[in-house]
Amino acid sequence: MTSTSSPARASLHESPFIADARSGARVTSWWLAIILFLALWIVQIGLLAALTIAAPVPAGSVASQFQEAFANLVVIGLVFAWVGLYERRHVRTLGFRQPGRGVLALLLGVVVGLVLISVPILFLLLTGQYEAVAGPAGGTSGFPALPLILALAVTVIVQGGNEEVVTRGFLLQSVGQRFPTWLAVLVPSLLFTVVHGVGGHPVAFATIFLYAIFATFVTLWQRSLWLICGIHAGWNFGMGNVYGIPVSGLDPHSTSLLFLAPSDSSAPLLTGGDFGTEGGLPAAFTMLAAAAVAFVCWRRSAREHRQGGPRVSPEPTRAQ
Repeated sequence: MTSTSSPARASLHESPFIADARSGARVTSWWLAIILFLALWIVQIGLLAALTIAAPVPAGSVASQFQEAFANLVVIGLVFAWVGLYERRHVRTLGFRQPGRGVLALLLGVVVGLVLISVPILFLLLTGQYEAVAGPAGGTSGFPALPLILALAVTVIVQGGNEEVVTRGFLLQSVGQRFPTWLAVLVPSLLFTVVHGVGGHPVAFATIFLYAIFATFVTLWQRSLWLICGIHAGWNFGMGNVYGIPVSGLDPHSTSLLFLAPSDSSAPLLTGGDFGTEGGLPAAFTMLAAAAVAFVCWRRSAREHRQGGPRVSPEPTRAQ
């Protein structure tokens, strides 16, 4: 990458985040990374199905959130094992350098994610599209539920972290070795959207795809996964455990600070209907604006990197 090339057109090969994938003994080929990405999603779905059969729990319950977190931890462990044993590099190079600062970035990301999802939700509430409801039978809400809700935030961080490790970590680093920037951004984002099963919801497809674009540029800008893991968690936590709205079309969580639902006179194109806020235009426009901001931040960072040269980290890079 030369100092005169546009970061949007050139390769990501020399991006510090992408370059970290070359710190081990070998790099996973782009085509194998895509196969592994799909395989990991299948493993997660299969594991969740097995857990449901072995220990049936109500959908959206506290127990189901912990079951999902366990399945997500298994997938994260598989990615770490592949990177450490096959690629022979330190798992920190997946996007987890500087863990001290990283935890602060993670917590900041949770706040950012909550703010982002609150923008469309509060707009819909103030315009009468959403209204407060009683919630599911046996559900828990209000301030008495706050300690449990905060505990559930950990499960959401694990869930969001899993998707970021697999997509914006492993897959993006692998395809970024060979693909031009636009394709390295597009392919993981499209795959991320497809595996969420939103083909029958065009607005939801657009929202999740725009989120994936946004997440990619945040990752490249920050050169780590800490912030985007927090944002992803805050976004889902806000929908599921703060506002009691379905997350990506799944059953509403039974424990939430409050429960909102579309009013009788609401427009599904705005509220997202049964799919949740992500299926509505306000959420899509929110993510469009967020993606634009993230792109500008990354482009400025990429320009500074080209002018100043690559930065060398003193941290260990090989698996130990």
